[in-house]
Amino acid sequence: MTGNIPSKFPHLLPPDTPCWQRFLSAHQSEYLSFDYDVRVGFGRPVGDEFDDAMKKMAVDLSQRRIDAVGFKADHIEIFEVTRLAGLKAIGQLITYPILYRMTYHPTLPLIPHLITEKIDTDLDIVYRTIQALISIT
Repeated sequence: MTGNIPSKFPHLLPPDTPCWQRFLSAHQSEYLSFDYDVRVGFGRPVGDEFDDAMKKMAVDLSQRRIDAVGFKADHIEIFEVTRLAGLKAIGQLITYPILYRMTYHPTLPLIPHLITEKIDTDLDIVYRTIQALISIT
């Protein structure tokens, strides 16, 4: 995949966008395609007192959202993009591949991939333990 790199991405916070842009500048051509703001899981349903449109909206708004999903011929990468990677990102890198598999039933292996400028103190070993790919941009 090649092409221009957008200045904005769905669901990415403005401080995190430059990390993703730098990653894409170096690696975009290695991927077949990307999906953004990917909803996974069941969300939180509301009671039967609400109409179908309101029920759908409640579920849609409460589903977990993956920053980006990158597709290669032999695997799928689940991206978490954050300027400073802390405990929250660890939870997302563990959880999102499980929810993605449950939601979409892919046949290819899923690999969590952290895109960051910096990993918070004491967490390098944790990221290596969960076997996530790490790209420091």
